Amino acid sequence: MPEPSPVKAPKNVVHPVTDNTDEELGEERRSSRTPNSVFEIVDEARPLWKVKVEAALDGACISLFTTTVTIWALFGDDVRLLTNYDKTDGDSLFSSLTIFCLITFSLELFLASIAKEDYFLGFYFWLETVATLSLIMDIPEAFEAIMGIEETSSSEDLNGSTGGGGDDGSASQATESAELARAGRTSRAGTRAGRIVRLVRLVRILKLYKQYMNANSANPEVEEEEEEEKESRVGHKLSDLTTRRVIIGVLLMLFGLQLFDVQTYNTEETSLMVNGLELVVLTYENCNTEEPCAAFFNIMTSYIDQTTQSDGNVEIEPFWIVINGTSYNHLYGFQGGDHPELRSSEFEETSTGTSFAKFDKRKASMLQAWMNMCKTIFVCIVLGAGAMSFSRDANMLVLHPLERIFNTVKEMAENPLAKVSSKEDDEQKEEEELLETMYCGWKSKKSAVGLETNILETTFLKMCRLMALGFGDAGAEIIAENMQSAGGLDPMVPGTKMVAIFGFCDIRQFTDATEVLQEGVMEFVNSIGRVVHMETALHGGSANKNIGDAFLLVWKFPKNIMLSDVENVKNGEEKEGTAIHTAVSTVADKALASFVVITAMLKKSRRLCQYSLHAGLNKRMPGPNGTNYMVKMGYGLHVGWAIEGAIGSTYKVDASYLSPNVNMASRLEAATKQFGTPLLLSEDFVAVLSRKSRKWVRQIDRVTVKGSDHPMGLFTYDVDINALKTGDEIFTDDKYETPMKFTSSNREFENEFEEHPDILATRGATIEYISQFEEAFHFYRKGDWPSARDVLNKCEIRVTPAGERVQDGPTASLLSVLAEHNYRAPASWTGFRALTEK
Repeated sequence: MPEPSPVKAPKNVVHPVTDNTDEELGEERRSSRTPNSVFEIVDEARPLWKVKVEAALDGACISLFTTTVTIWALFGDDVRLLTNYDKTDGDSLFSSLTIFCLITFSLELFLASIAKEDYFLGFYFWLETVATLSLIMDIPEAFEAIMGIEETSSSEDLNGSTGGGGDDGSASQATESAELARAGRTSRAGTRAGRIVRLVRLVRILKLYKQYMNANSANPEVEEEEEEEKESRVGHKLSDLTTRRVIIGVLLMLFGLQLFDVQTYNTEETSLMVNGLELVVLTYENCNTEEPCAAFFNIMTSYIDQTTQSDGNVEIEPFWIVINGTSYNHLYGFQGGDHPELRSSEFEETSTGTSFAKFDKRKASMLQAWMNMCKTIFVCIVLGAGAMSFSRDANMLVLHPLERIFNTVKEMAENPLAKVSSKEDDEQKEEEELLETMYCGWKSKKSAVGLETNILETTFLKMCRLMALGFGDAGAEIIAENMQSAGGLDPMVPGTKMVAIFGFCDIRQFTDATEVLQEGVMEFVNSIGRVVHMETALHGGSANKNIGDAFLLVWKFPKNIMLSDVENVKNGEEKEGTAIHTAVSTVADKALASFVVITAMLKKSRRLCQYSLHAGLNKRMPGPNGTNYMVKMGYGLHVGWAIEGAIGSTYKVDASYLSPNVNMASRLEAATKQFGTPLLLSEDFVAVLSRKSRKWVRQIDRVTVKGSDHPMGLFTYDVDINALKTGDEIFTDDKYETPMKFTSSNREFENEFEEHPDILATRGATIEYISQFEEAFHFYRKGDWPSARDVLNKCEIRVTPAGERVQDGPTASLLSVLAEHNYRAPASWTGFRALTEK
């Protein structure tokens, strides 16, 4: 017979249940599925019928039903005393309801014992067993049988002794009353104990409340809206233990207080009823006459008057009094005889020798019922508030910080580069403010910020951010796979092929700057890096490598963009305006814009402009025409595929990209020196630009690089930083202040090349100039070099939109190439040349 399909218990991880026959559903299922990550917890397989029984017990319908039954079990006996004031006919109905509660709780206890894990013989099992058994004390017949209370004589026998005569009958009744008095004391003691034991049933209220909270957190709608507030396993465990401690503490207090009550040890009554009766009997015996004397009647009248108000404002009514075997009911208008409608808790009797007295305490019993209900509600509030209060403190001081750390780890495992949510910071701030309120303004050095858990949380968040900074975008897979794995650390994960735009930028004359600045070179490089990384991030890219004087930057395309999509855009097979073309061109436009803005920000930075006043730098690397030193960089942009992954060994690993396309970006940056321009773009990159940004670039050559026979067009975007002021006041990037708020790149632009103020201010060529240069380049590619020379001579001086006259580097480079061949194209000319330098 084949092994049945596995089915899981609906605890923390919900697994789909496949369709099976009824016979299969009754069999035990075993799970062969292993967790996908360390964060996924797979519970052990259980028989399906147990899963269904547990789900039914925890379901809304049964929980509501058992809650109603529990509330009746807590207050039913007191309601009986309140509603059935003058007859006992209704006790049978209340007894039936109590028996129904007893059966219900017993059935639930049995089902929970066989269906729920770790329940049988556990903490709540014993408490609920005691609570269930305590219901027996609420059944009058069972209670009287347990306490040894027998039914009194019939009213006919008793009434025969109510007259002035009948001493033998009264004496016999006095003896019986003495026995009943002792039974009554036992009954009252049992009633007090029963009321205390009844409070154990409050445990069911707390248990049902926790079931409701668990069911509420399992609700799909609630789960979507409050996913972050779901109770963790540690939180559930701690909450359960806290609730247990509170329950034990309250119950021990209730039971323990009885040990310090005199009535617990004093079985003999010393109330006014007992002592007063003894005084009446003593006065009777001291009378020297055969008939009771006046003193006797005075004492007895005083005794009756005082016992009527012996419980304060609650009236206690005597209804039968016999002294030395003689009844005196007729003198005071008492009914005499037993009242069959009175319960054992509604009358009190006392006796001494052949004398006894009985009192109607129904009003006191009703008041006691009200007090019992208030006491039950009060203890319920204490239990619930205590459990929630202790849990809240533990949650805020320990659990919530730990859960936030766990959620951060889980978030990083799923998306290592995701910025840590500010919501967690807001939650932490709210909890600190609440703690300050709870602990009387506990601030300053004693603030919640100084707690070890908060220090741990803050430190861990820093570690996560440092890890994300250290590995970067290329290390996302390394972080995710190792954090989700339950095994040891393995940074050598396989690489992944991807497509992106690669940018390379290099600090000019860095070797000289290092020799001059010495230790200060780190701050110099980091000041430049802050600008480069910030603008790259604001334009949708990420920094990958910081190689001393150079930075490797990457702009990834959206996940739905494949390599074939980029190739189709480059080859013109993807029409402009389509979703794919727009997605690809948007990334390319942002990459180009970021390099243009970086050039402007380096000029505007007051901190970097301070280096222009450095005597050593000005002496070693003076600017043109005797001007001061200025930070300059070269840039290269290319698009293509690469392998993303870990490079190194278990001793040291770097997350980066391997591809000829990455090397091409580096070569383009290196070639900027040959062409006299700060920015070089590959033909492939220009092909994926949008039309609105492509019109501002121009092709300056077509070459083959070393190691490749495939010709590639070289383009540039003209930048004129002379239009910007040095150390502009609007950009004061303090050492400890991010320059983020001083850049315009955090604004939304419909067309950044027509709207961004820094791009507009640094534009280095007009459309007319670009068209004129394109004409010269057209002659160059055709091989008509004399015509190319004539047009290039007109392009040597480039006039910027701001009116600046600039010596054009690409024009000078192209004229030098023409001059080497005496302005005549070689016979083998095919429209491109070999780039001799790497």
